[in-house]
Amino acid sequence: MSPSARDAAFGSSPHCIPRAAVGPEERWLVAVALGGQGYYAAAAAELERLAADPAAPLRVAAHAAVTRASHLRQLGGHALARSWDARGLRLATAAPVGSAQGDGTDAGAARIAASVGSAQDVGMDAGAARIDALVGLAADAVGLGDPAGAERLLAAAAPALATHPSWRPATRAGWVRAELALVRGTPAAAVAPAEAALAAARRGGSRRHVLKSRIVLAVARSAAGVMTPAAAVTELDAAAAECAGLGLLPLCWPAGLAALDLTPLPAVKPQVRINEQVASPAGTALGGRPDGTTRRRHAVHAALSVIEQRSDALGKRQMGESVWIPQRATLM
Repeated sequence: MSPSARDAAFGSSPHCIPRAAVGPEERWLVAVALGGQGYYAAAAAELERLAADPAAPLRVAAHAAVTRASHLRQLGGHALARSWDARGLRLATAAPVGSAQGDGTDAGAARIAASVGSAQDVGMDAGAARIDALVGLAADAVGLGDPAGAERLLAAAAPALATHPSWRPATRAGWVRAELALVRGTPAAAVAPAEAALAAARRGGSRRHVLKSRIVLAVARSAAGVMTPAAAVTELDAAAAECAGLGLLPLCWPAGLAALDLTPLPAVKPQVRINEQVASPAGTALGGRPDGTTRRRHAVHAALSVIEQRSDALGKRQMGESVWIPQRATLM
């Protein structure tokens, strides 16, 4: 397995496009890396092939299904994601647990151990796939307005999560626990899981996971009142800029949107006519440069536009129908 595929998917080089994959594990890592950069159509084609490939180990097919669900969820398709997460759970449950191979016949585990330390380094075993599927189903439930269901699914994943050695499932669970707390209106309860997610991501060395964890934590701390809105906006702007520099478009727009939500609207000047007041925020700040709000709106719009171009027909439709993804007209 090429170390670059692992580094692009879960390491220090998320901006790299991995070379063509060979074995099933590497094919999954390449698809993960493509999705991290917003190449959803290319990722979907590979993931759907893997999930249906009878030659692929069950654990890899399970991870492929769960990753397909994650990408659909990022495009606002929580209902479609739920069917893929359920498929991943079935595959992971059918895969024998206990070895890195998962099915006892896959020779890829030896290559993984030699190139990335172990299959459990990034959680490529059947146990991690099962945790990922349960956590994914919990995220789907949050997006579909079922917090009680999300809580049950996270509780089902907790025992295996507590003993699994990989940093990655723990990071994902922390994100969803924080999101669930925010949706329930208990932001103080979102801070600890968001902090745990960031700590786990840093242990794993994944720049992409660290950046997403920083975004989640800034939102949680601001909502809980332990970080001022101005400080949260500064952190979100910094994370968005780093994401843009690495080409991580699926993280650019949520960071920008969160910063917009925390940015106060400009005060209306009594002496200015209303048509002039409306024109000003869409124009420039002092010195002729775009103001912060305008710059963030343009960045969110640009990221979503490129993501739409890189998505397949199903992804484009989900973006258009989603209540979670802002439509372009509201950002201009």
